[in-house]
Amino acid sequence: MKTDDLDALIFSYLDRTIGSDGKRELEKILEKDHGARLRFAELARLDSEIRDLGVEDAAEPIPSTPSKFRSPVISYSWAAVATIALLCALVFRGSDEQANLSAAVIKSGVAVISAEAGAVWREKEINSGTNLTPGIVTLEKGLAQIDFFGGATVSLAAPAKLEIVSNEKAILHHGQLRADVPPAARGFEVFVGEYRIEDLGTKFGVTADGVNAPELVVFDGEVRAFGKSRSGDLLVTGDRGLLENGGFVANEKAGFSGYPDINSIVSSAGENEHTRYTSWKEYSMAQRSDPRLYAYYDFEDLTTTSRRLKNRAETGRGKELDGGIVSARVAEGRWPSKTALDFRREGDRVRFNMPGTFEDLTIYAWVRIDALDRVLNSLFLTDNYNENEFHWQLSREGALHFASSPHGAVDLLKHNRRFYSDRFWSPALSGEWFMLATVVKTSAGEKPVHYINGHKVGYSGGANQEKPLSSLRIGKADLGNWTDPLWSRSMRTLNGRIDEFAIYRAALSADEIKQRFEIGKP
Repeated sequence: MKTDDLDALIFSYLDRTIGSDGKRELEKILEKDHGARLRFAELARLDSEIRDLGVEDAAEPIPSTPSKFRSPVISYSWAAVATIALLCALVFRGSDEQANLSAAVIKSGVAVISAEAGAVWREKEINSGTNLTPGIVTLEKGLAQIDFFGGATVSLAAPAKLEIVSNEKAILHHGQLRADVPPAARGFEVFVGEYRIEDLGTKFGVTADGVNAPELVVFDGEVRAFGKSRSGDLLVTGDRGLLENGGFVANEKAGFSGYPDINSIVSSAGENEHTRYTSWKEYSMAQRSDPRLYAYYDFEDLTTTSRRLKNRAETGRGKELDGGIVSARVAEGRWPSKTALDFRREGDRVRFNMPGTFEDLTIYAWVRIDALDRVLNSLFLTDNYNENEFHWQLSREGALHFASSPHGAVDLLKHNRRFYSDRFWSPALSGEWFMLATVVKTSAGEKPVHYINGHKVGYSGGANQEKPLSSLRIGKADLGNWTDPLWSRSMRTLNGRIDEFAIYRAALSADEIKQRFEIGKP
């Protein structure tokens, strides 16, 4: 097939105008022709780049944009992200490229940390509320409760190392574990050494230190213990002993005490939450006097009648930087005692007017992401997209995005500097709180640096990243929305909550970013 004919088929597919006959023809070509698959992938990537610039779900050109802002490429009304996902499945079917595609897939969660009491994890990025994907978690101090999506609940006492295999299976490498398995989760399995413990609807405990024989206690119900030399020992309420010699050996010295109790963990977790909230509040009040602080919003003491988000920074413009709360509802923040604003409806936003220029900039927020419904989802967006203004948002793929153009919306393909962080979010993390931060040093000509939960991350994509950024501007802007979009019908509404937001006229160091995360994490 001629290149022009192939391109016409691809464009019609991306434009959602292809008929059933054309679709079948295109699928046959892609299955047989490697060159056609590469061309398809090339146009798909270009489509993705165009959509990132703002051509969103509406399948139309950008009629509200003045003609001087238009590009011949942007005039295509191409499909949204779901079409590209289907496209990739077609392009890479039966080919070596499938391996590269699967490497970028974000794993789904299979469990969640539901409560903690004095917990310290070796994996610093996890805490209470974190959704867990298959892999190892190491509890160095304290107690923790993990709810598996299959229905079982596991409590750990430190030091403990647990490998999560699936929503119905885990491996205890060492430590003390107590499992509570309701009938709906019957069949939940815990492996320890060469042994497998299968639950039959019960509560049981396991202790392993990697040296001595593991201890097994049945608190209530029935379990079956499997070893190398036996088909399985059925154990019932009150049985206690050791896993050795290929099976279960009764031993009255194995005790019921010392196992982490779920009720005590939940009770202690409540006390710990109050302590962490108090510590954050003290730190929050102390940082208000930082002379580098341009604007700071702690979202404290909001009520259903609140229509002003107060700027708490003690230097600078004071009340002039207060935000106007439009439609967004007051909700629970990172802690039960803390207030936040919930954004999800089309009208939800906080409205600001922030004059001045920024040579260096740090912007951070504590955000609970419930879903990423749009191609781009607003964190903080300036009206329209004029010269040197910046946009701070989240991509549908789960990356933090910072963009600015020295010429505004004129010839975006040529001038727009865009920086996407590594992808950090997936639907499995819905409802989890993140501290998102971006640091920009235009004075040094450096690229923006993204931080997720206090950790510096790399880039997953962007454009014109080698070109320097000019001094930045804000002006009129929205938190959680886009009041005056560059393109008509361009929706960027955030679906989630925010309960802290700060802007500095300085580039905070990596240690300062990490400190704010450690103090503020729930």
